[in-house]
Amino acid sequence: MFYRIENGNARIFHESGEMVTRIDANVYPIDSSLSARYEHPEGIVLTVEDAEKLGIEAE
Repeated sequence: MFYRIENGNARIFHESGEMVTRIDANVYPIDSSLSARYEHPEGIVLTVEDAEKLGIEAE
Protein backbone atom coordinates (compact mmCIF):
# COMPACT_ATOMS: atom_id res chain seq x y z
CA MET A 1 0.00 0.00 0.00
CA PHE A 2 0.95 3.63 -0.40
CA TYR A 3 -0.72 6.99 0.11
CA ARG A 4 -1.17 10.22 -1.81
CA ILE A 5 -1.78 13.52 -0.09
CA GLU A 6 -5.32 14.75 -0.64
CA ASN A 7 -6.50 17.90 1.14
CA GLY A 8 -3.71 17.45 3.70
CA ASN A 9 -4.63 13.84 4.45
CA ALA A 10 -3.50 10.44 3.16
CA ARG A 11 -5.69 8.60 0.62
CA ILE A 12 -4.64 4.96 0.70
CA PHE A 13 -4.04 2.91 -2.46
CA HIS A 14 -3.03 -0.64 -3.31
CA GLU A 15 0.19 -1.06 -5.29
CA SER A 16 -2.06 -1.69 -8.33
CA GLY A 17 -3.38 1.88 -8.01
CA GLU A 18 -6.86 0.92 -6.79
CA MET A 19 -8.24 2.62 -3.68
CA VAL A 20 -8.06 0.63 -0.47
CA THR A 21 -11.51 0.07 1.04
CA ARG A 22 -10.55 -1.94 4.13
CA ILE A 23 -7.45 -2.19 6.36
CA ASP A 24 -7.01 -4.69 9.18
CA ALA A 25 -5.98 -2.04 11.70
CA ASN A 26 -7.56 -0.18 14.59
CA VAL A 27 -7.65 3.27 12.95
CA TYR A 28 -10.56 5.46 11.95
CA PRO A 29 -10.71 7.07 8.51
CA ILE A 30 -11.30 10.81 8.34
CA ASP A 31 -15.01 11.67 8.85
CA SER A 32 -16.03 8.09 9.69
CA SER A 33 -17.41 6.54 12.85
CA LEU A 34 -16.43 3.05 11.61
CA SER A 35 -12.90 1.73 11.88
CA ALA A 36 -10.85 0.86 8.81
CA ARG A 37 -11.65 -2.81 9.52
CA TYR A 38 -15.08 -2.17 7.95
CA GLU A 39 -15.67 -1.73 4.23
CA HIS A 40 -15.43 1.90 3.03
CA PRO A 41 -16.58 1.80 -0.62
CA GLU A 42 -15.51 5.42 -1.20
CA GLY A 43 -11.94 4.56 -0.18
CA ILE A 44 -9.98 5.15 3.00
CA VAL A 45 -8.48 8.52 3.91
CA LEU A 46 -6.36 8.67 7.05
CA THR A 47 -4.32 11.35 8.71
CA VAL A 48 -0.74 11.28 7.49
CA GLU A 49 0.27 10.41 11.06
CA ASP A 50 -2.01 7.34 11.13
CA ALA A 51 -0.78 6.20 7.72
CA GLU A 52 2.84 6.47 8.84
CA LYS A 53 2.10 4.63 12.12
CA LEU A 54 0.80 1.76 9.99
CA GLY A 55 3.99 1.78 7.93
CA ILE A 56 2.28 3.03 4.77
CA GLU A 57 4.67 5.09 2.68
CA ALA A 58 3.99 8.14 0.54
CA GLU A 59 3.95 7.72 -3.22
